[in-house]
Amino acid sequence: MLRIAICCGEGYSSGYFSRHLAEASVKENLQDEVWFEFIPFYQLYDRQDEVDVAMIMPHMEPKAKSDKREYRIPMYIIPYKVVIKVTVRDFMEDAEDIIALSGGKGGVYCFPGEERLISVTRLVSHRKYIAGKR
Repeated sequence: MLRIAICCGEGYSSGYFSRHLAEASVKENLQDEVWFEFIPFYQLYDRQDEVDVAMIMPHMEPKAKSDKREYRIPMYIIPYKVVIKVTVRDFMEDAEDIIALSGGKGGVYCFPGEERLISVTRLVSHRKYIAGKR
């Protein structure tokens, strides 16, 4: 099972988003494949063993990038547009691909060409976007 933390500051956006994804995973019968957990960013370091990857809400980018602690899990800052319409399966694909991209190492990662969150326009997983399935 893929365990994904959804993180932000106090939990308003990430709490809502993680509940939305968890409910959608049940509707799509994916609850045995993926598990979403809201973890406030300030708790992530101490709770990182609970998940495989942390997906950070975009407004937390400066905080995540300035955190000098050595994480054991990959962290991915979700681009603004990806939060808008991405499906549970798209979100799972991004999590799987970030884990693969990290090579099992912790730290902040992004897909090639997505270094500036504001310029990311895709509304599907990075995998689908690259494959041309928009």
